[in-house]
Amino acid sequence: MNNLENLEKNIPDLTIWGGTILTLNRKNEIITNGQIDIRNGRIASIRSVDRPTELKAKKVIDASHCLVLPGLINGHTHTGMTLLRGYADDMPLYSWLHDKIFPVEKKWGSQDFVYLGTLLAILEMIRSGTTLFNDMYYFEEAAARAVHESGIRGICGQTLIEISGVEDTSKIFGQFDEYLSKTQNFPRVLPAIAPHSVYGVSDSVWEKIVVYAEKNNLRVHLHLQETTSEVEDCRKKRGLTPTAFFEKIGLWRNRCVAAHAVCLEPSDIEILSRHGVGVIHNPESNLKLGTGICPVVSLRKAGVKVSLGTDGAASNNNLDLLQEADFALKLQIFQNGVGKLTAEDIVKILTIEGAEAFKLDHEMGSLEVGKSADLIAVSLEGPHAVPVYNPFSHLAYSATGADVKHSVVGGSVLMENRKILTLDEEAILSEAREWGRRIAL
Repeated sequence: MNNLENLEKNIPDLTIWGGTILTLNRKNEIITNGQIDIRNGRIASIRSVDRPTELKAKKVIDASHCLVLPGLINGHTHTGMTLLRGYADDMPLYSWLHDKIFPVEKKWGSQDFVYLGTLLAILEMIRSGTTLFNDMYYFEEAAARAVHESGIRGICGQTLIEISGVEDTSKIFGQFDEYLSKTQNFPRVLPAIAPHSVYGVSDSVWEKIVVYAEKNNLRVHLHLQETTSEVEDCRKKRGLTPTAFFEKIGLWRNRCVAAHAVCLEPSDIEILSRHGVGVIHNPESNLKLGTGICPVVSLRKAGVKVSLGTDGAASNNNLDLLQEADFALKLQIFQNGVGKLTAEDIVKILTIEGAEAFKLDHEMGSLEVGKSADLIAVSLEGPHAVPVYNPFSHLAYSATGADVKHSVVGGSVLMENRKILTLDEEAILSEAREWGRRIAL
């Protein structure tokens, strides 16, 4: 190989320079005037420079006056429900589900509904800094297709809710087989199985799910102990909390994440910790539906890895993780006292700890050589961003999704200077408005 070939081989595909890099690595290093070189979708080098290196990349992004950090992880959402944003507000969870959501999903739920709803959600998530989301919904092949087309990452969980009547659950395992086969062609999709809850799925089917997930080495995504009535009903029926019941049937042997986890007992926390179950905190949705507050401080103290989720836009009503982080942090401070959860903690929950909850920290969650180049640049140019004494405090308490300037996933630029590059934003918005008009009739 001659010198020219060597030179061309070492030219980065993408260089991002000029910002303050929050690596979120084990040393929690912060690099000013940072430059990140990316080759083949992975981080090739990270360093501080006075100006971009003379060896120019094929593409260079100016991130000066920005914080550059790992892409945010939305640990729990229902992207297809984005078309139901604002459809059923100011209602408690049971009535919200049974009187409004299940009937409208039964009427309108389809591949087309989920595909368009997921594209709409992805637009919002890219714009607000999410690079990986963990989804639970019907017709999840359509969501996986939207992920593939957009370039974002998704853990796409095909749900199972026997009580909803939306899908024919008698054929669900055949549907799972078909779903897994179709998602093999989508490299940025991690397929998962997403049974709704202890009350939404019968015990006999739960036992089959355990076997199916183990056989296919699948991730399992479920709702857990979201309300006191869920726990009380489970105790009456089985003599156990849902967490203990799932341990009894062997569910926690799989790679599991549990959303909500509001009504946990100390014994539940011990079980979750012992089995390495990730917990997803969804504070805005939980408070809006009146269910309670996840014991994040106690979970983290016990060694449970916590991620932050927005839940679906029908129960939040937005997918802005930075806004969610601000609310989550203040809620934990109110519940536990100042300093029990810090700004730095919540940024870790959004990034590296979220990756650990999903057992993906070898690939993402921090900016390190060899990891996938999933990162965002958050602008510091607005008046609410001047001055910045502590970048973690700024992200936790001041920044919003509207400050995200650039988004990169696997070395591919999804958004540059606030412009979405991989999707036709206007066409998606136009079609979503039309869906809204039809649903409202």
